[in-house]
Amino acid sequence: MLAKSGLFPLRFLGFGFFWGWLFLVNLSPSPLFGAQHGIGGVPFEMSELCARIVFLVVFVLFSHRIANVKLRLWFIAASCILGAATTPIMVLFSGPAIVTVSSVFAGIAEVSLFLGWITFFGYMKLGETLLLLIASYATGAIVSLGSMVLGHTAMVFFGTVLPLTSLIAFVLSQRFYEGSLSEGAAVLGRGPAASPDGTPVSQCASSPAGGCSAAAEEPGGFSRFLPRVTAGLFLYSFAFALYLGIALFLSDELAFGYVVEPTCAIALACVFAVSLKLADDLTRPYGLYRTVPLLLGGGFALLAVGFAQPLLAGALITMGFLIFELLAYNDYCNIVKADNASLLKAIARARLASSVGMLLGWIVGYGMQPAMEATGSGTVLAVFALFAVLCTATLVFTDRDRQMLVSIADDQAVSEERDASVHKEDFYDEFAESIGLSKRESEVLSLLLAGRTTSYAAEKLFVAESTVRAHVHNIYRKADVHSRMDLMDAFDRFWSENKGSQE
Repeated sequence: MLAKSGLFPLRFLGFGFFWGWLFLVNLSPSPLFGAQHGIGGVPFEMSELCARIVFLVVFVLFSHRIANVKLRLWFIAASCILGAATTPIMVLFSGPAIVTVSSVFAGIAEVSLFLGWITFFGYMKLGETLLLLIASYATGAIVSLGSMVLGHTAMVFFGTVLPLTSLIAFVLSQRFYEGSLSEGAAVLGRGPAASPDGTPVSQCASSPAGGCSAAAEEPGGFSRFLPRVTAGLFLYSFAFALYLGIALFLSDELAFGYVVEPTCAIALACVFAVSLKLADDLTRPYGLYRTVPLLLGGGFALLAVGFAQPLLAGALITMGFLIFELLAYNDYCNIVKADNASLLKAIARARLASSVGMLLGWIVGYGMQPAMEATGSGTVLAVFALFAVLCTATLVFTDRDRQMLVSIADDQAVSEERDASVHKEDFYDEFAESIGLSKRESEVLSLLLAGRTTSYAAEKLFVAESTVRAHVHNIYRKADVHSRMDLMDAFDRFWSENKGSQE
């Protein structure tokens, strides 16, 4: 199992370094810089979100071109250098222009590192992607809280080096992955099997009941549930940003408010560990979706009535938001795998929805500061946020949607169980060897025989789509075929002649 390999801890540690940097630098107010304001009095996090949104739009529009592994590594490396420069620039210099420029650097680094990491392990087996997300979040929380305990100098040090260590871990993870491929390890899995005509077999075709969820009955059917998950992510991010606006207003009472999110990340890891221990299957964590409106609604209700312990209310709100965010990203990965789509584009859209929602929440929350100062209370903003949470839970992302996501996860589990058994896929390597394919051509062959598209193969193998097409041409030439259908027929003949050797 991948969780027991060296690649697994390297990945969650590297992604954890990213979260640790985010907790130290990108929060507003942050433990390192406090509440910084840039040009026009715009808070650091608002301008960082604007930069983040611009680059996410670029990723969404040009995701099909950002496939070459060297190009992606160069972009991530350059972004990490900008992210590492954010801390020393703000320590050595001051002024609104410095704050704004630093926030843009931070936004660029946030986008590149987040998309790089989550697309790198997003194709893992059911449950492992969510485990990595939660483990990395908790790792980042521990790193950031530890640096806070050590003092300002330690926070400056970690705020500078964490983006670079995350980059190093990313490069090492990729090399580890390439090495495991050379040893024949199926790190990323082959995906759904293909029928003789080359189309992917339904993920639920081998279910005990012989049935299938309604979403899987048509190509791309699972993707129609992404808009509801996306809308839920947008609205909950909006509500969470409204809480940040209240927290900024209550800065005296929430002087240590920046410890709330990392503390909740560690608590969530403990909750998930208990849930996983008690679960009979990996779909049980989906029950945590039901706690989201309760936690968010309860936290905002406490703020609305002027509860004497705003940190507790903030902890409830933060915990609810983190649960939904992590489960939503995990479901994006499940749906993308089920629909043979582009994970990079899907995750970029999810992050874009979350960032836009958070920016709008910041605009509303920050714009309400004069009204809150006049009344001496954030009640109006808390009631508005509570209304947004109730609308989301009853109209946008309901329990029925949760049940459908569980169904998709069940289908994915059936597919993975089927792929783990002895099937035609076991003869892919022998067939590749028989027609004299190179190692990379063999990898492309496996994806072709599994019914995958060239764009999917490019993203899975971290190469350009034009490179995959060149490999496909060479495969057809060596197999003496002219189409994928002919290739499938040639493989079927090879399988029929050799299957008796393993029976």
